[in-house]
Amino acid sequence: MKKIASVSLVLAMMAFSLTGCGQKSDDLVTKKPFPEFSEKDMEGNIVTSDIFSDYDATIVNFWSNGCGSCVEEMPYLEELYQEFKDKNINLIGVGSDSGQGEEELATAKEILSAKGVTYCNISPDPDNELYKDFISELNGYPTTYVVDKEGNIIGAPIIGVVEGQEDTLNKRIESIEK
Repeated sequence: MKKIASVSLVLAMMAFSLTGCGQKSDDLVTKKPFPEFSEKDMEGNIVTSDIFSDYDATIVNFWSNGCGSCVEEMPYLEELYQEFKDKNINLIGVGSDSGQGEEELATAKEILSAKGVTYCNISPDPDNELYKDFISELNGYPTTYVVDKEGNIIGAPIIGVVEGQEDTLNKRIESIEK
């Protein structure tokens, strides 16, 4: 009797684990609004969520000063920025910890300069909603989103470096109706 119960349990667990296999892993239909924000870039200029309406798509890359993978992917992201800017696609970096003090901001600026980054990078204030309600909920760095011109997040976040996940990034961009 114990053997039958064990086999039944194993079969039930296998069936349960397969229930999600038929679903699309890359759900591009889901649209969730990116939080509205008004933050400063690394140079002190105000950047708001209105920036999304200026482009067909915006790639938003969240990174951290202490994240080696984040720093190492910056030259690749710069290449993407240069490639996409003529296609009305923007790229924005968010130095997640750069707004926590002068030392963190200085470190972020040094990193960006050393990596030759020219795309806009935001330094979020930890007291603002973008940080409290969104950045603090991220599970790791780097994390990248694609946002359409209406400010909607397209698909799930891309976790980890973008290089090697170009197909996912391109599918999200291509799914945006222009």
